[in-house]
Amino acid sequence: MRGTTGRWDALRCDSTAVILAAATSLFHLLTARGYGIFRDELYYLACANHLDWGYVDHPPLVAVFAWIVSHVLGTSLFALRLLPALAAGALVILGAATARQLGGGRFAQLLTGVAIALAPQYLALLSIYSMNAFDLVVWAALVLVIVRILKTRDGRLWLLFGALTGLGLQNKVSVLFLCFGLAIGLLLAGQWRHVRDHRLWLGAGLAALLFAPHIIWQVANDWPTVEFIRC
Repeated sequence: MRGTTGRWDALRCDSTAVILAAATSLFHLLTARGYGIFRDELYYLACANHLDWGYVDHPPLVAVFAWIVSHVLGTSLFALRLLPALAAGALVILGAATARQLGGGRFAQLLTGVAIALAPQYLALLSIYSMNAFDLVVWAALVLVIVRILKTRDGRLWLLFGALTGLGLQNKVSVLFLCFGLAIGLLLAGQWRHVRDHRLWLGAGLAALLFAPHIIWQVANDWPTVEFIRC
């Protein structure tokens, strides 16, 4: 029970940051109908009508979420932009929680949350339905987990890191950049304790297992994403 409580402790942050997160999500919801549907949103809805393990320019998770939303809530702008709005609030929570893990008090957590909530790029990316909204949350969650690992030396969290990485890769392959940077950082910092931890490699294997269906789809279709990038 104590171990479970300790793991959930990573998500704790000051109550003002929680209020700010709720306000951020509410702001995005209230402005969701401010302009018409974006062309990318139409594309993801089209992908949702043809579910598969991959598409020419992205993995399947964004299409799966679009399928769920369209079948449960419909295809209104409010329904389509509900998940990005919730992602905006989650991003504030994750950022504030990371600041707390790094030793930040109430002011540091609130400042982090405000910076995230008002960042122009985030305001844009989180105002429409796209894989970028979910990608931001995945990166923030992975950063929080790695900070927690380095702080507590709890190697069990490598499995959580691997699971989040695998799911993140099914949304956007750019998560690999974060993993590559983390690997280089651990080596340059001499964090051999973690490199030798078998749970890190189990986490890496879990990520690969979760991402495997998309790789198999790429192989079966002659690597269309690679061809798309080359063009």
